Formats: sequence, C-alpha cells, structure tokens
Amino acid sequence: MKAMKNLIGCVMVALLSIGIVSCEGEDGAVGPQGEQGIEGDQGPQGDQGDQGDQGDTGTANVISSEWFPVNFLVPSAAENNLMGIEVFNASELNPETDVVLVYGRRDIESDLDGIYQLPYLFSSQDEYYTFGLFDVTGGTGLQIRVNTTDGGTNNFTFFQDFRYVIIPRGVAAGKSAADYKNLSYKEVSELFNIQ
Repeated sequence: MKAMKNLIGCVMVALLSIGIVSCEGEDGAVGPQGEQGIEGDQGPQGDQGDQGDQGDTGTANVISSEWFPVNFLVPSAAENNLMGIEVFNASELNPETDVVLVYGRRDIESDLDGIYQLPYLFSSQDEYYTFGLFDVTGGTGLQIRVNTTDGGTNNFTFFQDFRYVIIPRGVAAGKSAADYKNLSYKEVSELFNIQ
C-alpha cells in the first residue's frame, strides 16, 4: 500500500511537471534599450615606439608630359627658332621652387640612348637647344629655344620631339635642377616612375 502511494505520488509529480512546462506562453516583445553606461577611465599612456625607416621618395605630384612633336615657329632655316610647349598655372608650377627638366628625343622609335636633357649642344651642326620659363597671360609659359652657335642658319632637325618633367619642391627633397642634370633620362624616369 505504501508502494502504491509512492507510485501515485511520483505519477502526480510527473503529470504536474508536464502540465507546467506545456502551459508556457509565447515570448513577449523585446523591451526598450537600456541607458548608455558611463565610459571607463583612460588607461595609462604606452611607451613611444621606435622611429620608422625613411620612406621612399613620393612621386604622386611629379608631372610629366607626353612627347610634343617639333613645331618651331619658323618652318625654314633660321639663325634661331622657338616653340611654345605649355602654359602652367600656379597650382601646376612654382618656377621659384620646382625643378623643371626638359628632354629632346632624336628618333621616336629609338631606345633611351636617343633622349637628351636640355640644354644640349649639337656641336657638329653648331646648334644649341635650351628651354626657358616666361611670365605669360594665365601663368608661366615653357618654351623650347634653339640657335646656331656660328651665326649661320639651320633647320634644327636634330630632335623629333620634346617632353618635360616637373618635380615639385617637396618631392625634389632639396635637390636642384643641377642635381638632376647629372642623371640620365632613364634614371629620372625610373626614380619617378615615368612611362
């Protein structure tokens, strides 16, 4: 009889547990967001790190033109001649601080050995090629100038085309045009990633 009471008690507890679990309702709506907590204290300052290595020279601001075909003002033999290349505004060129390099190319199909930095003396034909920066309407003009060194007249056909490279003061890192004159066109083009 006692065993029967225990059995009935166990069955009642089991049925009651099942009833409680099966009567659980649906989940309610999500409650509102609580307030933002107070920000914690700032931790102590860490030690200063070691100085990093010097980075490579930047090239993003270096300007290089396409090749300009020769188009001298006087189309025939002359004692001197010139051609305008470009007019730069103040944001493109500061003639007081930027380095301007100008190159002449002998043959469009030639390799880098046929490219020369101006000024250039073509002594066998008594021709002197140079360039100049001049104040013009709208900014600073770049001109190619050529003259004979013997007072004769020439057609000035040594170069087929010209191009310029402008190296802003910050990129030039204290170097002058004289420093870059000692570099070949290939060295300058590799240094500043000029195609």
